[in-house]
Amino acid sequence: MKYHVDTFVLDVQARTLSADNNCQNIRPKTLEVLLYLANRAGDTISKQELLDCIWDDVNVDDGVIFQSIREIRQLFGHSEIILNFPRKGYQFTSKLEPITHSQPNKLNGLIKPPILKFFVAAILFICLTLFTFFLSNEDTANVNFDQSILVLPIKNSIPYGENDWIYLGAMEQLIAKLKGLPASIFIYQGTYIPHLMYTAGLERKFSSNDVAKIFSISGATLIVEAEILGYVSDYKLVYKFHAVNGVKQGVILDTSIDAALVTLSKKLADFINQPRQKSEYKPINEFNDALFAEAMISYESDWHTSISFFESYLSLNPDSIIAMIYLSKLYLWNNQTDKAADLLDKSSNVLIEDPLEVANIQLLKGRISAKKQDFKQALQWYKQVAKITDKHQDWFLKASVAEEQGLVYLKQKRLNKSLAAFTNALSAYQIIQSQIGINATRLHLAEVFFLQGNIEQSKESYTKAKESIESIKLEFLYSMLEQYEIKFENLVKY
Repeated sequence: MKYHVDTFVLDVQARTLSADNNCQNIRPKTLEVLLYLANRAGDTISKQELLDCIWDDVNVDDGVIFQSIREIRQLFGHSEIILNFPRKGYQFTSKLEPITHSQPNKLNGLIKPPILKFFVAAILFICLTLFTFFLSNEDTANVNFDQSILVLPIKNSIPYGENDWIYLGAMEQLIAKLKGLPASIFIYQGTYIPHLMYTAGLERKFSSNDVAKIFSISGATLIVEAEILGYVSDYKLVYKFHAVNGVKQGVILDTSIDAALVTLSKKLADFINQPRQKSEYKPINEFNDALFAEAMISYESDWHTSISFFESYLSLNPDSIIAMIYLSKLYLWNNQTDKAADLLDKSSNVLIEDPLEVANIQLLKGRISAKKQDFKQALQWYKQVAKITDKHQDWFLKASVAEEQGLVYLKQKRLNKSLAAFTNALSAYQIIQSQIGINATRLHLAEVFFLQGNIEQSKESYTKAKESIESIKLEFLYSMLEQYEIKFENLVKY
């Protein structure tokens, strides 16, 4: 059965949503949520009703609803397709109209996606400029990067062979080669990039027009987009360096993929006018494995599929620490705390050479302890992570552990310690311009200020986060903002 929904065609049997030549796949559960809401368009459907009707066969929390609602909004390209009414539920705003053979094609004569994408990119650029202006007035730690570079997964257009590894594997290899740039240049680690892409709404087959979306959430000053084409001993690497003020593009011809990536790293160093030394940084080998790549690709969008891929990968590679880390995160998100704990216990039997992998394991163990209300043990784990990040600078990890410490202190009502921890987290997030981290921490700080009786600072922190989340369209934080809107619904009236 097919339906018209706004300017889109929904094919229930194929599980796709189409507009002109753009066709998007829909996860089964997300499709069920979409149909349930659309069949009762105009009604406000509670979260509990969605859980009872869509997830009646499993025990899950509100997170699965937030994930599906976020995916539906991304499919349609705007959040207004589903309105959210705090403490009441969700309302679908468009009509679901069955397609019959006599119906005219409603897509003809409408604004074409390329034009729409141009305006979206322009709006995002304006939002980024304004947001950067406001951020410039905030205090940050005494660490500054001249530039921050984000390498996107490298698109594979080689028409033969087993080359699925290129998507993330070649990306990780290029990142390793860029680690030879000066310390004043921040290079995003490959493990964070799938999450940033998902948050920005970039699909696996993203276009150059989509790249603008990631500027506003990542804080990157330069984004590298690349595609590999050709045949054995005759490769063509097409690249684009996206800066806020323009794009530089070019083509590299070489007989091997690795040699082409070396040349690309040199061209990028020349582009930013920085010397590049030989790097001792080693890329994560797992990214060169097609099964691991598939697990990472579905990591943000389809937890159950990703879990299956990671479990399969670990059955073949039982000593892969990075796979243990990601599968443990998925177990925690899916409320399988005991499975996560058991998996992390197995990591103690593996020799871990990378101190940051050790820190990630300890951070997850801390989260498990916090989930079990063992706050003393959680803080001990977080303290160990903090010691490692003091020696080995990973600003995402440094910010994450400070945020987790703040949350534990908040649950214990140790407000002064919570305030100090969240302040440290905010400072670290601002260094790398992580808009998700910045605004999530602002919401946490608003609660601490409120509990301390500092209403003005609470209102300021909450309002700043709310305005940023809505202006940049940080859909990843919509559910969190919704929870805080309920907590502070009278705050803005004070």
